[in-house]
Amino acid sequence: MFSLLFLITTSYATDKNCLWHDSLGYTYDISKLHNINNYQVPDTDTSMGMFNMVYEFNFCTGAVRCQGRDVAAFEALEVMGKVTENCDVLGLKETQEFGYVNPVYPELGISVTYKQGDMCFDVKDDGGLQKIIADNEQMQMSPRSVTFEITCGKDEPNFRVIDSSKCNIRLGIQHSAGCRSGSSPSGGSQTMLLYIILGAGLYFGGGIAYNKKQYQLSGVDALPHSHFWKDFPHLVKDGINFTVIKVFGIIKKFRGLSSEGGYAVI
Repeated sequence: MFSLLFLITTSYATDKNCLWHDSLGYTYDISKLHNINNYQVPDTDTSMGMFNMVYEFNFCTGAVRCQGRDVAAFEALEVMGKVTENCDVLGLKETQEFGYVNPVYPELGISVTYKQGDMCFDVKDDGGLQKIIADNEQMQMSPRSVTFEITCGKDEPNFRVIDSSKCNIRLGIQHSAGCRSGSSPSGGSQTMLLYIILGAGLYFGGGIAYNKKQYQLSGVDALPHSHFWKDFPHLVKDGINFTVIKVFGIIKKFRGLSSEGGYAVI
């Protein structure tokens, strides 16, 4: 019993990095975005001929390595088509956060964000880094992060750069993983059902184990609150009989009044 519960719980924990159950009851599965060879997206806005900045990343159980550790995404310099070993971490797997591309229109798609990357200069909108230097102000450092915007639509093969001018890199793709049509409104109820099954398993399994060890009970007597469960079938039967008698009484009352052309007040 406990081994089964452990396997169910472990399986659920393994899958949760790929699944998002939103507050509206929909379930989104980003395992569709898992790439065996990892994604590599060049930043064409910063391209300098033979030199390009490249973003490498993956989803779910897939991880990329930067600075000797597994991370969610990193930025590296590509020289003549080959990615160099020098890289900057954009975000860590354990910081994964789900959201909507546009909270006002959640059906447009979802976003996945990874945080706690390497530190970088936080470029401001009002003049940028040059203005900070010109004004002799203290440069502000911020940890890097990356946001993947997955809009609903026909599957595209690769991501594109939306914005790379700040510490938060934004990459986008059109993919069915962001569509509600591929989601299930019953996702929330399925999660609740899982908790009910786990709770019932712990209640009966733990209760039976305790009663067997503490009181040397067996069979039905080992059930937690065994007196209640012994009486439970009779309680259900009495409840059904009472309901049937009540319903037939109301039906007979209506039939008697309808023959007289009157109405009953219940």
